[in-house]
Amino acid sequence: MNWKRGDILEGENRDRNAAFHYIVFLDDNNSGDFIGGVLTTKGSYENNVLMLEGHFKSNDENGDAYKVSFNNSYLVKGKFIKLESWGRFKKVGCLTTEGVEFVDNETREFQPELWEVYLRRQNQTPPIQ
Repeated sequence: MNWKRGDILEGENRDRNAAFHYIVFLDDNNSGDFIGGVLTTKGSYENNVLMLEGHFKSNDENGDAYKVSFNNSYLVKGKFIKLESWGRFKKVGCLTTEGVEFVDNETREFQPELWEVYLRRQNQTPPIQ
């Protein structure tokens, strides 16, 4: 795995119980899986916090536009275990230094957990597979 903190990833398996949302790479957990944040455009949930356009890079180092940049983007406040079994991941965007600092500040107090555990803790029902 050669992802860097702040890389925005898209998973091959886009099912609701897998990599449905775009993922901000936070850390490797030395098991093939990794720790990431979740990006969404849903601001109606209490634990989703609005990000700013300045949190996202628009272009890669070659000047090509990223697939994912700011688009009414929210961060789900939490750290999530992203499973290797969800297939390959590809980089589709990147946060700025300010964006990485924002994610760190908003997720500092959380321990990594699976999405399904997070939903149960929030009293939300996980989607049926």
